Amino acid sequence: MKKIFSFLILTFITINLAYADLKSETQTIVNKAQECYFSLPSYAQDGAIDSWIDTMTWWNDAVKEENMGDPRGLATPFYNNAKSYAGVVLTIGSAYGSKVCQ
Repeated sequence: MKKIFSFLILTFITINLAYADLKSETQTIVNKAQECYFSLPSYAQDGAIDSWIDTMTWWNDAVKEENMGDPRGLATPFYNNAKSYAGVVLTIGSAYGSKVCQ
C-alpha cells in the first residue's frame, strides 16, 4: 500500500512539473513570436497575421481555462496549439529574413 501511495504522489508531482514546463516554454515561444511578428514589415505581417491571431487566441484561451481551474482539462492542448502557431509565425518571419525570428 505504501508503494502505491508513493507512486501516486510521484506521478502527481511529475505531471505538475511537466505542465509548468509546458506553460513556461509556451510563454517563451509566444513572446518570441510576438517580437518576431512586430519586427516584420507590413507586407510580411500580412502573411503571418492569421497565424499570429491563432497564436494569441489559443494562448488566451489556455490562460482563461487555467484561471477557471481547468475543469475540462483543456489548458494543456490549448498551450500546445499556441506553441504550434507561434512556431509558424517564427517560420514565416525567418523566411522573410528577420533576425529576430531565428
